[in-house]
Amino acid sequence: MRINILFTFVLKFLNSAMKTIFSLLLTGCIYWLNAQLTITTNLREDGVFNKATMNWEINSTTEGLTVFNFNESLTSFRHITGNISSTYTINDWEYSEEEILYNMTLTSDVGNEYEFLIDGINQVAIFFYYDQYGRYCMVRHYIQDSYFDE
Repeated sequence: MRINILFTFVLKFLNSAMKTIFSLLLTGCIYWLNAQLTITTNLREDGVFNKATMNWEINSTTEGLTVFNFNESLTSFRHITGNISSTYTINDWEYSEEEILYNMTLTSDVGNEYEFLIDGINQVAIFFYYDQYGRYCMVRHYIQDSYFDE
């Protein structure tokens, strides 16, 4: 069931030409049970929510490859950047097929709590959290590609 949701999520990301190729690959791999979702990103924005203006203030933008590699059962994922690799436990998640949106609550390998969204329409993956000063912050990654691997 969850693999079908992941397939739907990936198909919505690909352009029409890639959908055909990807569908043929999926058809040929119908018995492929060890599929893992991988998402690559190429741009990161860090921001703080401004309560007075009700807007996000972006305080840094960084280009560079990052990788999110989800396990088959969607209970954890590894986030790999140029500097660090972190593991997150997925405590709970919901998927909206209409909005092509995953909404997750996470705990990092060092015990920090996050809300995490994968937005298929806007092609972003966003961590939300409160920093040590009580500010509501985000780290937004722009999705470059998504695929399944063994």
